[in-house]
Amino acid sequence: MNPIVAFLTMALFIVTPVAAREDMSLVGDNSSPFSSTTQRDYLPAKEAFRTTAWRDDDRIYIGFTVAENYYLHRHQFALESLSPGVSFGELALPPGVLMMHASLGEIYVFYDQVVVSAPIESNAADNVLLAIEMTFQGCSDQGLCYPPERVELNAQHGSTPAIFAPTSPETP
Repeated sequence: MNPIVAFLTMALFIVTPVAAREDMSLVGDNSSPFSSTTQRDYLPAKEAFRTTAWRDDDRIYIGFTVAENYYLHRHQFALESLSPGVSFGELALPPGVLMMHASLGEIYVFYDQVVVSAPIESNAADNVLLAIEMTFQGCSDQGLCYPPERVELNAQHGSTPAIFAPTSPETP
């Protein structure tokens, strides 16, 4: 085969897909959940699901503040210690709210706020900062589900942050 024809044929195979992708993004409709304008309508996962951690002598607690119109999947939580010599027992989760998920069927989810906890299975000193990795997954009510997220947190010994503290009934 003539080297010039071979070069032109190869160039055609390289340039055509690039040009087609550019045309598709220019003329594609914005109703796709993957279009850039639609993606801007969703919060980044770290904003939609804000986390904080704290501990007492016996337990570690992880609190989630969930943005409006977002929720967390109950079955997708996992906790791992990043502190040497420290491990955790079984994660305690509240019951959650039953919902019918489009692709997963009936699942339990958390809206607004949730606190999960686990027993500390070591002799970590009271003043030791515990490093953890928390895995979770959430979705938007509009149908976007995020891949599982992993966040590294430090849990300091102390009281419950005010946002997660139980409110006592007002006395008359």
